[in-house]
Formats: sequence, C-alpha cells, structure tokens
Amino acid sequence: MNEKEKFDLIFDIGKTMLENGAEVSRIESTITHLANSLELEGFNGFVSIDRIFLTCSTVDQSDNARVSYVPISPISLGRIERLNSLSRNLSEKMITPYDAKKLLAEIKTEHFSSVKKKFAAYIIGSASFCYILGGTLIDSLGAVFLGVLIGAFTLFILDKLTISHIIKNVTSSFLVSMAACLMVKAFPNLNLVSMISGGIISLLPGVAISNGIRYLFDENYSSGWSQILNSLITALCVSIGVGIALKLFN
Repeated sequence: MNEKEKFDLIFDIGKTMLENGAEVSRIESTITHLANSLELEGFNGFVSIDRIFLTCSTVDQSDNARVSYVPISPISLGRIERLNSLSRNLSEKMITPYDAKKLLAEIKTEHFSSVKKKFAAYIIGSASFCYILGGTLIDSLGAVFLGVLIGAFTLFILDKLTISHIIKNVTSSFLVSMAACLMVKAFPNLNLVSMISGGIISLLPGVAISNGIRYLFDENYSSGWSQILNSLITALCVSIGVGIALKLFN
C-alpha cells in the first residue's frame, strides 16, 4: 500500500469515528498514532466536533489533503470500540493496512444494536426515570406506554423521514406530552410531571453536554461551544414541544 492509500485509510478511520460520536481528542490521538506507525512524513490532522482536516507530504514531495464535514451524530459506542481495536491492531502491526481496510468496511455496515433492544431501552428508560424523578409505581406503569409510544414513533417513523433534528425533537416531545396529558385526564391520580419527565428523557442530550464541558476544560473551545450550543438547542426544542402540548391541553 502506497502513501496515498495509507493517508486515505487514516482519513476514513478518523471520519468514521467522528460520524459515530467519538471524542475529538481520541480521534486526533488515534490518527496521529496511525500516521506514525505507517511512517507518513509531514502528517498533520485537525478535528473539530463536525469537521476533519488531514494533510500529508509524501516522499515525491506531493501534498495530500482531505477535508470533510460530518454532521453531529448520536454516539455508537459499539462501533467506536471496534474502531479503537482496529486502530490499535494496525498501530501495533498485528494486521496489515489491506486487512484494516477490509475490516473498516465491515465495521461501517455492522449493526451493533437491534431494533428490539432499542425499543426495550425506550420503555425501560421511560419507566425508570419516571420513578426516579418522583413518580410512583403506577406512574411508572403509565410511563411504559409513553416509552412504547416514543420508541415506535422514533424507530419506525422518524428514522424513515428526512427532516431536521429540530422538527424531530419538537414533534417527539409534543407527542409524548399530549399522551401523558390524556392519560392524566383519564386517570387523575397519575403524576403528570413525572410521566412527562420520564417520557422525554431519551430526547435529552445529557452525554453531549458533558462532552462539551470536557472539551472546554481541554481548551478546545470551538468543539466545546459547538457541542454545548447543539445540546441547548436540542433541550430548547424538547421544551417547546412540551410547552405547546401543555398549552393546548389546558
């Protein structure tokens, strides 16, 4: 494999990590180790929360550069773990660059979580957080229905539509809140606040805010503020959906 192919391989690994929500510092460290291991001279890389820039000078004095915009995406820990393992094996020369290229193609198409598991996570998460946030066991049973609703709406409807995340978050939170209001109307003993809190918990960007704060402490201000701003917009969209539902219900 020549230097141009090695450079493209490193770029594909870094881009795939960014597409699956890996930390910026981890991506930069990974591509730097790979470049040193593959003996690429004049290699430089810069990664932000939604962009990756790589440059490299080859032996024949030609310069290579790759730039790509990557929209902020949900975190896929399973795929990130496989990419970390691939990068580690390649750096330690346990596999060849050709093998790494084949494995990378497999990792890109591999499914790390089935629809059934995601659906169960929505249900368990809604019921659990409803109880943690002050609800009773009866409220948690009601939140199970909200988990079924948000899971079905997200996995079987929203994932098939090409609309912005803003619209997705507003409509999802509105749907859950209206369902909770109707359930409280039918069963007045239910706690509306706890049920809505449990129902929308899967929409809230808790991990994203934590990562944004970490970026700021690492003095990566562009990625930090971008992540925090994206998280605040998501939270705002969720609150708008809840507010509209409560206003219409009242």
